[in-house]
Amino acid sequence: MSIHEEYKSPQIVSDYVDNIIEGLEESDFFSDHDIKNTYAIKKFTELITERYVIDLSLDDDEFLWTEDEFEVILQKIIVGSILYELKENGVLNSYEDENTEETFFLTEKGKLLKDELKNNLN
Repeated sequence: MSIHEEYKSPQIVSDYVDNIIEGLEESDFFSDHDIKNTYAIKKFTELITERYVIDLSLDDDEFLWTEDEFEVILQKIIVGSILYELKENGVLNSYEDENTEETFFLTEKGKLLKDELKNNLN
């Protein structure tokens, strides 16, 4: 199953996401920040789907975000990628609160690592 099938996104959304991810890969965004592209695909799929609901054409001649907005999105992708990697490694876990915001917290493994790091700094 492809990542797009997992999100059940329309083909036009998948195409946009593929183009953005390809550009980021060509610019070494993922390798420069030592992150995977999985969270970026998820985030861009959500964002572009929101735009698609508003404008089904997703006009190719328009930029979807300003440069500043895109920079904020990239910063969120860096942070989100790191959080999800820590979650995959069992250091963090998360839950959705009443506002459907994902909240992260340290697991027992994470608490042990925190204490170990704290002791090593002293």
